[in-house]
Amino acid sequence: MTYVLPKIRLIYKSNMKSSLCAIYTNSLYLYMNCTHSRSEHMTTIKQLERESKGRFSLVGPADRYYSRMLHQATRYSIDCKIYGAICTISEIKNAIPLIHGPEGCAYYPKFFPTDALRMKLLGDRYPPPIYTTAMTEPHVIYGGEKRLEDAIVELDRKEKPELIGVIGSCVPAIIGDDLESVITTVRDKVDAEIIATPSAGYDDERAENIDDLALETLNSWKDETKKEDIKFGIERCGRLDAMYSIVEQLTEHTDKIDKSVNIDTFGRLHYYEDLRGEIEEITAVLNKIGIQVNTVFPGCSVKDIKKMPAAELNFMRRSENAAKFMKTKYGIDYLFDPLCVRYAGLDGIERFYMDIASKLNLEGEAEYTLRAEKSMLEEELIKIRKVLSEKTFSVVLIPMTVSVDYLKVLEFIGVNITKLFINTEWLERFGTKKDHTLALANKLSDLANGLGIEDTFINLDVSEEIEKSKDVDLAVIDALQYDEERVMLYESRGLKAFSPMWQGGYSPYRISYRMIARLGGAIVNRMQSRMPKRELLYFQYGFDGWRFPSLNDKLHCQICWEEMLDVWRG
Repeated sequence: MTYVLPKIRLIYKSNMKSSLCAIYTNSLYLYMNCTHSRSEHMTTIKQLERESKGRFSLVGPADRYYSRMLHQATRYSIDCKIYGAICTISEIKNAIPLIHGPEGCAYYPKFFPTDALRMKLLGDRYPPPIYTTAMTEPHVIYGGEKRLEDAIVELDRKEKPELIGVIGSCVPAIIGDDLESVITTVRDKVDAEIIATPSAGYDDERAENIDDLALETLNSWKDETKKEDIKFGIERCGRLDAMYSIVEQLTEHTDKIDKSVNIDTFGRLHYYEDLRGEIEEITAVLNKIGIQVNTVFPGCSVKDIKKMPAAELNFMRRSENAAKFMKTKYGIDYLFDPLCVRYAGLDGIERFYMDIASKLNLEGEAEYTLRAEKSMLEEELIKIRKVLSEKTFSVVLIPMTVSVDYLKVLEFIGVNITKLFINTEWLERFGTKKDHTLALANKLSDLANGLGIEDTFINLDVSEEIEKSKDVDLAVIDALQYDEERVMLYESRGLKAFSPMWQGGYSPYRISYRMIARLGGAIVNRMQSRMPKRELLYFQYGFDGWRFPSLNDKLHCQICWEEMLDVWRG
């Protein structure tokens, strides 16, 4: 008898359902809010192609489809520790997640496509196969440890992975299945490495931390010295639990490499960003200083993880617990910077390299190297600034830890911001209290005024936002999600718009001089390009201006999920 479900090929299953399927076209932008199967969507597309006599065609890259599908998967019913654990394990080369739990626990994860880190750092455009032990009532009554043991052996024989990541769901956690004991028993029977990570959905601290982040961000804006207080690790979320489990169970003592560092990277949703480019730039600059990058984690192999203790320093952007573990066991010092609190913007990039260099006694070498890097950046921006010098811009922004530094980067490039639209919808939808989001917005408005941005607006309807932007040359859209749709709406109403992430591959959370230069070049290209002419079918329907781009007749679905999140977060 098999105890392992046949692997679920996520995107390509013909019966895969989606609550939102985005299709990008030359002359039509069709958005289908429905629950049709993928085959039914493709039938609709072919019919539209016939009726439009060639004006309709699919041109968007797979990344766009992946991004939209993954967004929906995480937004509807996958806000669970299992999902985060699957993502982390799938970012390890030739690793396979095995969910120990009921078959239903593997249902929703089959919706998500290839993790962006898996795609960009490992070069794998396919999602991982997801297996489950498919526990049933007898296993709940009598225990599921034997079933898990047999599943591990079969999975090793069938797939021959380098790593099997056992993900414990709520059921085995409640009945007391001992995952570690099973792994100890079965380890000599398989060739793969095995780790176990606790992922019971009820053991999650995100509800408490989301408001803490808002308050800590607000305090850091009031007092720069408070930045060090922001510790948004969410150590009991599925992703960070899995990271800790991997480090704890796979690393081993090894000889030290002088002047070396491990780099923790992130970006499972960041399809448009140059994740590899950031790592390559960090590696190159550190090499010039005299520092070797030992392991980039995740986005690496099991072998790379095992040699992490060879480094003298850890730079961690997420799991501080993993950094503390390695400091205790291997004596590795660490820097911890969640959400790019300390290393955002131009000053933050320099601070990043200087902090690492100071830990390894290479401050002089770092200062020399950074002078050269900044000089090259200034050289690249000369022509860009000339083009932008007489132009005006509006910016749509979510108040986040990096917001002020982001505005400074735009102004450094030569973007003259005359209007700032601060939008807190994203924060509130994910459970942040409105009192906190309003306080954040008001403080960001004050700080923007201090940068010379006179006109700031808070939480306007998207149509009001567009109306007030009519006199600018370009609207810069950075609302964290649905930027592409917002750009299309602006342009459908005659206002040229630009998304730094979608059209420029830029993120303020990245530590990269080259990304800043590319952002400037992308803005100039957008300024000099013609306004696209599209028939935007979607915008002929009524949509909600606050929860854009939700259609009015589908708004009850989103409100329902928001209310459920409120209950979950207490």
